[in-house]
Amino acid sequence: MRTANVKNTHGFVRPTEGTLLALFIASLLFMPRSSRAETPEEETPAAETNAEETPAEETPVAAAPATQSLERIEVTGNTRTHPDVILRALGVKEGDPVSLEDVPELQRRLLNLRLFSEANVALQPGASGVVLQVGVEERWTLLPVPFFTSSQGRTQAGLFLVETNLFGRQKMLVAGGTYSNRGSNGFALYRDPGVGDSNWTLSFSTFLGATDRERVPEETVLDSYRDNRYEANALLGYQLTRELNVSGGLFGRILRPKARDGFATEPPPAREAYGVTAVADYQGQTFRFFFNEGLAARLQVDMGLDFTGSAPYRRVQAMATYTHAVMSDHTLSLTGQFELSHGHTLLDAILLGGRTGSRGFVQGGLWAEEAATVTAEYQLPFWKLSWGVLTANAFVDAGVVGWQGDSLTYATPGVGMRLYLRNVALPALGIDVTRGPTTHDVTVSVAAGARL
Repeated sequence: MRTANVKNTHGFVRPTEGTLLALFIASLLFMPRSSRAETPEEETPAAETNAEETPAEETPVAAAPATQSLERIEVTGNTRTHPDVILRALGVKEGDPVSLEDVPELQRRLLNLRLFSEANVALQPGASGVVLQVGVEERWTLLPVPFFTSSQGRTQAGLFLVETNLFGRQKMLVAGGTYSNRGSNGFALYRDPGVGDSNWTLSFSTFLGATDRERVPEETVLDSYRDNRYEANALLGYQLTRELNVSGGLFGRILRPKARDGFATEPPPAREAYGVTAVADYQGQTFRFFFNEGLAARLQVDMGLDFTGSAPYRRVQAMATYTHAVMSDHTLSLTGQFELSHGHTLLDAILLGGRTGSRGFVQGGLWAEEAATVTAEYQLPFWKLSWGVLTANAFVDAGVVGWQGDSLTYATPGVGMRLYLRNVALPALGIDVTRGPTTHDVTVSVAAGARL
């Protein structure tokens, strides 16, 4: 048994990556797990009385347990996770008032770390107050993640090494790469949700790629070139509240496009952009087994700085998603996204297709200078096993996309399936079947390991 006094600090993982790839991997790393436990009230049947008999004296109703002072915290089961991570998440310290009403919230905070498959919290009498007993069962956090995707003739495979509890301090490290019939890329990310057990957060990410970009709004490739680029991003943030993190930092983008054999598209000129990034990230969701219940929102603004020699560049990304539990384990999710890119038309285009909001288009094939998308998705579990859950999904993606003065409005219905593993924070298998909004063709996409 490990016993420790509480430190009054807070820190949670916040997705602050500077690339779409980083954002998606991070979001996959936090797939949900059941968290909240409710204790039903026990009903006491009313006693029958004889009107002619002398009424019995009323029995006083026992008062709810009074709030008491926290004497100490005892933590068990954490073989890899440092006690300070658990204590910081609990957010209570020695001498604080606690009661039985606080237990479900404390349990929720621990499960929201995404490090534990089980978290049990109990209050026991102590010599001078109450003892908070915490027992956890840790999940697998060091994972080699292979994946494979195939959609409309575009095949991609790769391997990522993911550690979400580096040094037992809840730090994240991701490194890996992909190879496809359209090129290859590599990616690395480091994130610290509490620098020195403080409210300060830190993240670095880098991306190196050499891929063929293709604009395929319908069935024909209209523009294509070889995209060679290097991107890097660094962010320093502060956890204002348990849910809200704000951060700022620097970014750099070096692009060296080339002509692609067999295509007449003139490649864009080489281009570099350097500037500042500002991010506000709100994570008010509760971690469940196969969904995150509640509201999450993110706003990111990138701005190139002229004095650094940067080419003109400005990008705005805003996203909000709300998930509501229906019939306890069904979910209804609503997601809205808005993106705006000002820079070079081709090199800085927003790449849609093959992701939430634009499924039904070729992955990365729908280009935009500005785009607004919404998604409504319903998910239900239909097969529950001791090691995982299989779910069925029905969704509609809709959006308005602007590109070089033209506008495209679309709506794409579809269905899918996901398998969530109980002790692994990544869906192992996903299938989506959609109807193309412009081609009206049925598209089947299969992803194993992770969907990128």
